[in-house]
Formats: sequence, C-alpha cells, structure tokens
Amino acid sequence: MNILTKICVVVLLILVLVASVVFINMATVPQNYRAAYEQERVRAQLSTQSVRTQKLLTNTQAAEIETLKISQRNLASQLAGLKKDQVPDPRVLMVAEITRKLAASNTRLTELQLNVDAMGKRNELLSKQLEGERTRIASMQEANSRAMADLTQLRGELERSERVVHALERQLQDREERIVDLERQVRSPAGAAAAAVPVPKGRMTGTITSVRGELASINVGAAQGVTRGQKLYIYRNASFVGYLRVDEVDEGNAAGTIVDKQLDPTVGDKVTNDLLK
Repeated sequence: MNILTKICVVVLLILVLVASVVFINMATVPQNYRAAYEQERVRAQLSTQSVRTQKLLTNTQAAEIETLKISQRNLASQLAGLKKDQVPDPRVLMVAEITRKLAASNTRLTELQLNVDAMGKRNELLSKQLEGERTRIASMQEANSRAMADLTQLRGELERSERVVHALERQLQDREERIVDLERQVRSPAGAAAAAVPVPKGRMTGTITSVRGELASINVGAAQGVTRGQKLYIYRNASFVGYLRVDEVDEGNAAGTIVDKQLDPTVGDKVTNDLLK
C-alpha cells in the first residue's frame, strides 16, 4: 500500500467519525424539542379551558344577580304599595316577610358581587398566565425552528461529505486500477512502449464552457496535459457531479461525454484530474 492510499484511508476514517457525531445529534436533539413543545401546548390548552370555565361561571352568576335585582325591585314596589294603602295587620306581617326576604336578597347580592370580583381577579391572573404560556410556546416554536434549520444544514453537509467520500473512493479505485495496469505493462514485453504514453504531470483544473445533453466542452486542452480517452472529475464546490470522458482534444480546449453523473452538469462547473490535491 503506497502513501497516497494510506492518506485516503485516513481521510475516510475522519469523515466516518464526523458523520457519526452528526447522526447522534440527529437522533437525540430534535425529539427533545418536540416533546417540550407538545408539553407546553397541552399546558396552554388546559389554561384556555380553565379561563373558559371561569367565564361561564361569571356569566351564570351575572344572570342570577340580574334576576335578584329584578325580584328586589318587585318586592320594593310591593312594599311601597302596602305602606301607601295603610294595610291592616295581616299585611303588615306580609311587609315584614317581604322586608326579610329583601334583606336576604341584598345579602345574597353582596355575596355574589364579591364572588364576581374574585372571579374577575382570577380571570385576570389566568389571562396573564395564558399570555405567558403563549409567549413561552412561541419561544419553543422558534427554538424548534432553529433546531430544524440546523438539522437541515447538517443533513446537507452530510450529503456533501458523502459525495466527496464517494468521489474519493472512486478516485482511489481508479488509482489502484491504474497501478495494476502499470505493473502489468511493466511486466509485459510491451512495457517499454506503454511507458512512452504521455501522462499529465501535476494537478490540472479547468471549467466547463458549454453543455449539450451528455456532451460538454472545457477550456483546457493538450497544452495543459489533457489526452483523448482521459476521465476527468466534474465537481461543483464540495459536490461531486460526475466524470467527463475526453473524446476530442485541441491545444487549448477539449470536449467529451459526461458519464456516471450524480448531478446535472452546468456551465461553470470545474473539472480536474485529481481531487486529492
């Protein structure tokens, strides 16, 4: 195993470790946000139901108060009529009974008014608590959105890393096949003739200038070491796009067929003969 192969193996191991950390974060963090969000949503629903119940009780007591007020006015009218007519003793007793009932009604009315005031204060407190819960839920939703955005970004980075690893694996496989071919040529009687085939020296990088279907043109040619039949790597930023198999070569440009593509090549994508340098 040569030095280049060892370097490739080390790079692959590092990428696998990074991907493992990303998968662990993906498996644990978002679920915690979802559980907390669901818990806060249930609390908010319970608080809303409590406020509705308090409002219903308040409306019921308000209706009862209105009924008692009407009864009080009727009793007061009856009492005024009895006093005006100078009723006899039986009616005096009736007036006393009405007066007693009126006093009881006033007492009940006062109690109900106190209950209404207490309910109003409780409703105000519950409204503040509900507003706080809504604010907290909004914060949880925002944090959950940020976590999902981070997760999406991590997934994108992981996919790009997987494409780079895939490209590196292919390049490593091509290198190993190239080494096997060269060793076979050296052992064969025609090894000397095969050794005379020109091999590009160093790293060569170019740009795709046009794309038509499965055909593409690049702005590097024989002057930069491009040869017919050569397979160049096509990449875009950190993403592996595919291969360009060179069919025609001029001095300063070349053209070929796109093969094994992972993405659709576009004008401006880069080509190179070596992704590791």
